[in-house]
Amino acid sequence: MKTQIETFQVLKPAFTKCLVGLGIIGTLHFTSCGSSQDYEEVTEIEAMTKGVITEVEETTKDRFLITDEKLVETVDESRIIAQYLDGKRDTFTLDEARLVAADSTSTDRRRSGLSSIMRAGLMGYFFTRGFGGPSMGAYKSPSTYASSRTANNTMRSTAKTRTVRKPVSGKSGFGSGKSTRSFGG
Repeated sequence: MKTQIETFQVLKPAFTKCLVGLGIIGTLHFTSCGSSQDYEEVTEIEAMTKGVITEVEETTKDRFLITDEKLVETVDESRIIAQYLDGKRDTFTLDEARLVAADSTSTDRRRSGLSSIMRAGLMGYFFTRGFGGPSMGAYKSPSTYASSRTANNTMRSTAKTRTVRKPVSGKSGFGSGKSTRSFGG
């Protein structure tokens, strides 16, 4: 009859392999639950530190062109000044301009024309347009466009960049999935 020590000596290699295997499985499982490379979307966001005052002019009915853009020290100072064919003037703060740009249901053609010109110049940076730069066709003159390009470089060089990490569609780590079990009656 084998003693307990002899039995342990026989089972020791199998026991060791089992523990090592469980350790590897556990390590892989817990590593995959928190891996930021597989489960995060990383986005670089550039936030403007300077603002802009954009002056636009209605050149034909419901068509606007940018006549001037000036940088201002803060984003809160940003404005759009619209000069209409009928002689009226409107001034929009950045928040008001965002409302005009977001209103896709507006039947006011004048506002629709303003909405598209807002996105075309430097003001477009505040409406989720990337740093592609202003569109030349949005400016009344080549000299206005050229000065806008200089201002564009200043805006880009003073912008603050931050990194935003977010889970990719429902994969945010251990236990984050939706349950398919249902209880009750």
